[in-house]
This record gives sequence, C-alpha cells and structure tokens, in this order.
Amino acid sequence: MLKQKKAQSTLEYIIIFTAIIGAVILAANSIIKPKMNNMLDHVATQAETAVNHVNFE
Repeated sequence: MLKQKKAQSTLEYIIIFTAIIGAVILAANSIIKPKMNNMLDHVATQAETAVNHVNFE
C-alpha cells in the first residue's frame, strides 16, 4: 500500500510539473513569437536596403 501511494504521489508531481512547463511554453510562445517576427522583418528590411545600395558594376 505504501509503495502504491508513493507512486501515485510521484505521478501527481509529474502531471503538475508537465502542466506548469506547458503553460510556460505557451506563454513564451505568445510573447516571443511577435518579437521574433518583428526582429526578422527588421533584419530583412535592412538586408534589402543594403543590397539595393550596392552597385554591381
């Protein structure tokens, strides 16, 4: 009985830990994704500007 109770307690901790990690990943995705998109757009614009100013003659 004691071993079964310990296994149940461990499983409960694993489930809670997984739920917390999932929530952190979802929050990070909603925060980081827009910032990454803005940064990549900025880099692409800067690269395009640099290429347009190069004279390939």
